[in-house]
Amino acid sequence: MTGGNSGRRLAPELIGRMAALAMVAGAIFVAPPAKFWLAGAGCALAAAVFLVQAALGRPVRRARWLNLVFGLIFGATAAWLVLLPH
Repeated sequence: MTGGNSGRRLAPELIGRMAALAMVAGAIFVAPPAKFWLAGAGCALAAAVFLVQAALGRPVRRARWLNLVFGLIFGATAAWLVLLPH
């Protein structure tokens, strides 16, 4: 038995959300014109992942706490984008 594939497979939703979170976190370190685009794209990706998850009927109930955490993060980011001086 080789030791490469012994764990559980990551859900595509989690991969998408982690990519969106990385985009939002990366926006902190980018200059202002690109900051808005990167953070906005991260929020859009997170929303798209949630909508696809809901449309496909994925087990939303099981991941309710994760949805809440990501919703708070991306909601705060959206408010930050609106309130940040241009």
